[in-house]
Formats: sequence, C-alpha cells, structure tokens
Amino acid sequence: MKPISTALPFVALLLGSCYGACSSGPRYPGMEDSVLDIRHRDGDRIRILSISDSHVPDEETEADLLPIRRQGRVLSGLDIIEIDDFRMLRGKSFALLTNATGLNRNLVPGLDLLARAGVKPSLILEPEHGLYSHEDQYLPGGFRQESRYGIRLLSLYSSQRKPMDYQLQGLEAIVVDIQNLPVRCYTYISTLTYLMESAEDNGLELIILDRPHPYGFWKASGPYLKSGYESFVSLAPVPYLYSMTMGEYALYMAQSRFRNLKLSIVKVKNYERNDSEISLQRAWINPSPNIPDLETALVYAGVVFFEGTNVSLGRGTTRPFVYSGAPWMDADAVLAELRRLKLPGVRFARTVFTPTASLYRGITCYGIQIIPVSYEFDPIQTGFEYMKILNRLHPEFRFQIRGSGQYFTDHLWGDSTYREAVLEDAEFKQFRRTYVQDGIHFEQLTEDMRLY
Repeated sequence: MKPISTALPFVALLLGSCYGACSSGPRYPGMEDSVLDIRHRDGDRIRILSISDSHVPDEETEADLLPIRRQGRVLSGLDIIEIDDFRMLRGKSFALLTNATGLNRNLVPGLDLLARAGVKPSLILEPEHGLYSHEDQYLPGGFRQESRYGIRLLSLYSSQRKPMDYQLQGLEAIVVDIQNLPVRCYTYISTLTYLMESAEDNGLELIILDRPHPYGFWKASGPYLKSGYESFVSLAPVPYLYSMTMGEYALYMAQSRFRNLKLSIVKVKNYERNDSEISLQRAWINPSPNIPDLETALVYAGVVFFEGTNVSLGRGTTRPFVYSGAPWMDADAVLAELRRLKLPGVRFARTVFTPTASLYRGITCYGIQIIPVSYEFDPIQTGFEYMKILNRLHPEFRFQIRGSGQYFTDHLWGDSTYREAVLEDAEFKQFRRTYVQDGIHFEQLTEDMRLY
C-alpha cells in the first residue's frame, strides 16, 4: 500500500474537484441505447451516471403501506443499472465486491440479478464479515468457489487485504455494491481504498453502484488520520466521521490521490444527504453481524472506541453496541453520572446482559443502554463522557494494547488524543478543540464532490 500523506486534503483543495467544467459525454460501446445520463469529470476519466424521472418505470404500490415506507422512492445504483438492463456491464469481465446488503429494491441479491441477465462476474470479492455479512472472524485466504454459481471467490479479510495483480488478470473492471457506515474505522472503506489502488495499478475501471447511508445529517467530525496510526481500521485519509457515500469517497480519492484511475459512479436516485429516514424507507439489511438496526448504527459511531478497552459492547446479544458493560461495572453509579450530564439527544438506562461472543463471553455484565432520541445526539461526545465516567469511577477500567504494540483505541480514533483526554479527565469542549477544525476543513474541501 502506498503511504497516505497527511497533507493529501490540502493538495486536493488546490487541485479542485472537476479540473475544469464537468461535462456530458459520448455513449460507450454497448451503451448506445442506454437510458442513463452521463456526466464527465477530468476529461472522460471519471463519469457520473444517473437516471431521469422519465425513465423510472411505474410500479404497483401496495395498499396500507407502513408510514415510513410511503415516503419517497429511493433507487440504489444497483436498481438503476437493472432498469438499464445492465448495459454498462455487458461484454465486460469484472470482479464484484458485495455482501448481504447488495440487494435491489425488491430484496433480490445483485449476484442473482446479474446471473439471470447473463452478466455474471468472473470473480467475487468478500469484505470483512464475508459474502453474506454473517462472519465475525478472519476468512479463508486464497481462491475458493461460491457455492450457488460456482464463481471464484476471494476474501479481502484474510491474510491478504487487497487482490494481488495476478488475481486480477483478465479483468476489465471492479464493481462495488455494498452498504457502508461512513465511520473511518468501519473497514469497508479500507477495502475500497485498497481496491482503488489495485484498479489503478492494473488499468481496471472501478464502478461504484452507490447506496445511501444513515449518517447524512451529521457533518464531518473528528480528526484526520495521523501518520503512524494507519491500520486496517484506519486507512482512509478522512476525518473519523466523514459523511460520504462510497461513490463520493471514491470521487474524492480519484480527484486527489488516484489520478490515473478510471472511475464510474452510478448515483442513487431520490436521495438527499440529510435524509435521516433513508435507511428505513428501504429494508434494513445488516451491513455486519452486530449492526441490526438504525439505532445501533448511530450508537456504534460513539462507542466503538470501547473495543480498545476491557468493556464489553454486547456482541452476540440482541442489542450490540446499544448495550455496553462489564462484570465489575457499578451500573447504577455510572447511570447517575450520565444522566447528571444531560447530554443532548440521548437517553440512558441500566441494563444487564450476557455476551455470547467476544469479551466476557458467557459472563453476566452490568452496564448501560444508550438510546438516541433526536438529531442533537452527538456520538463522539456521548462515548467520550461515558468513558471518562468509567475511568473515574472504576480502577478496573483499562485501555488495551493489541498485536501492533499500540493502543487499539488510538487506531480507531486516528491518533492518541481521545485516550489521553479520557485519562486526563478533560472537559469535552477542550477535547473538541483538538479535532473540530479538521471536520470543518473536510466539509469545505469536499463541497463540490458531494453528489447528494
């Protein structure tokens, strides 16, 4: 992996987002009859594909839909290329990165749709948690076969994290269709970064079938990744919370780092960045085993740092991340302290749980349930104040060092300031000053790269 310069965001700002006016361009071979609109950036190296209202087919709607299902009609990148009869993939030899979230609006897997249409991928790429989003451990390395269609399958959460050049021989493109949570430590973005490098090095086109994400109402927040803290859980040169779709992140990187990459992005239809209900209008499909709903996804962003401590995050329970605790925790005392703070947009309750996986497996834990209740919920502040209380009340509380010899919380945050501020019992306002400008800068930097 090429080293990622911490100066990258400032270089990108100087280069600009379109390198001249964005323009529409010619049809591509095999797409002469396509209903998709194409806009170009950087000559014809980057293309943004979308669909107009007039080409969206009418669908029968069921009577008495649940209220949340009545709002809007969101089409993912997969839905859109299906409407276009997969013209942009016909005649191409391609690899497909996907998992259980790669479904169309009718909950049919993209892999099934491609097979039926006669455009099966030549290679399937697995991210962390596997093709079916159910694994919570390292996957087998090397090639094996997908059982239903007999397609070669390669895990990128094994002894290797990116394809080797010989494993991509004969391919023309890498297609990405996966639901992401735009938190830098959520590893799908690390896998995408590696694939961008592989595609550029091997002269392959990278095609993103974009999907909405549930964090659009949050602005970018947290520090840029600092040099020396790079790892698989911190690889992307963005703030901790970066509030971008996979397509927007790929555009950002193609215009700032991967300057020779050929990139195509199929935009989501009828999606706006601040649409917090987008994940409920479509069916919620677990992007990973321990993110079973929207509430969990929101809380995850604030408590994931406890992965680097001796506190359980309720893995294997019905409420992972929403539940957290330990056998030694005085939950009543912690709850009283949390409620006294009157943190915005969040409520807390005492809970008792027994993890069936990971830390304290099979041992009763006493802890806290975190419930977001409004847009004011700040996951970073909530997790930070919670961890400070544990450190203050419990001498048993510990930060843990992983195999790298560094504190894992530091890797998750992107530098050591979070852990140090907890140990110093720093005021949140003081801690926030260490990262607030990074988020503001990133929002300004990427303004013209936001597709929604």
